[in-house]
Formats: sequence, structure tokens, C-alpha cells
Amino acid sequence: MDFEIQLPEEITNLMNGGGLPSPEMMNFYVDEKDRIFFIDFEIDQSLIEIERKILQYNRIDKDVPVEQRKPIKLFIYSYGGELDAMFSFIDVVALSKTPVWTINAGIAMSAALVMLLSGQKRFALPHSTALIHSGSGGTHGTFEQSKMAMDYYEKQVVKMREYIMAHSTIDKKTMTKNKAKDWYLDANEQVNFGIVDKICDDVDEFN
Repeated sequence: MDFEIQLPEEITNLMNGGGLPSPEMMNFYVDEKDRIFFIDFEIDQSLIEIERKILQYNRIDKDVPVEQRKPIKLFIYSYGGELDAMFSFIDVVALSKTPVWTINAGIAMSAALVMLLSGQKRFALPHSTALIHSGSGGTHGTFEQSKMAMDYYEKQVVKMREYIMAHSTIDKKTMTKNKAKDWYLDANEQVNFGIVDKICDDVDEFN
């Protein structure tokens, strides 16, 4: 019995041109077609590429009713990173009419936890961990420059905490009690505090 494998057009074009794509590139195109992205890196400005894709899918879906649109799925495995990049990302997700689902695929800490909270549907794998902490940062330059940088960072941290409380069931009293420490949450606690909607142990739930 013969089987025919259908490859994305971009890969077929490369092959016809004599350039065989790497396995990583093939996986990228397959995932992109399925609207699946893996955020398995430190949160930084490279997120802009996924933001572009989210906006692109919204343009593609412009004439499709929202309830019929194919969701964008973000698998998150990250220890956190830059808050500026995080805020840019969650703003784009908030603008998206095409549904964005987020999945804690193992680790969602600090900025990555906030990104997890941005999804219209949110999942956690059974052994995943989330972390809320007080933040950490360093400055350099003159005293005045360092003070301005720290003041700015403190404002960001306050905004981050407010976002967490607005998108979960964590109240101000609970946040204040835990804000000065590293607050780890297992999958059940993520559900209990409304960080995710459910623990997922069946891959079909993502489809």
C-alpha cells in the first residue's frame, strides 16, 4: 500500500528548488499551520514574532465568525523574563478575536505565568508548576538613573500583580501575604486559584 505525505507548500517549494529543509523547519511549518506555538525560552523581544502571527491569523479569520475560528495554542515552558515583552504580548492576546489558548506545559514562572493567564482558555499539564514572586532586577548608571529605573520596575511589578488578581481568583489579601516570597503552585493549586481552567491529561482536549 502506498502512502502520500502532504507537506506544507513552503517546504515543497524549497524541495523543488533543490534546498531540503531541516527537520526543525518542517516541524515549524506544520505547527504554524496548526496554529501551535511553543514558548520554551526566556521571555524577551523575540515574542514579537508570535505576536505578528496572532495578528496575521486575525486577518485571515476576518470574515469567519469568532465561534468558528480555529484557536491559536500556546504551549508555555518558561522561567520568565522581561516584563516589557510580557506586557506587549498580553496586550496583543487581549486584542485577538481569534481564540488564544494557553497551556502550562511544565513551567510557567513570573512573566510566563502572566502570559498563561492571558489565554481565553487555560490548561495545565498534571505535573506542571507555576510561580508568582516579588520580582528581581538590577540597574546601572548614576544614582538618579538607577532610582528612575527601579521606580519604573516597581510600577511594572504592581501592574503585573494587578493583572494576576484580575484574571484569577487570587484576592489582594492572598497576594499581599505571598508577594514577598517565591510562591509555587502545583497543577491543582493553579485550578483552585483560577490560574487555569482545568488540568489536562488527554491530548484530544487541545484539538
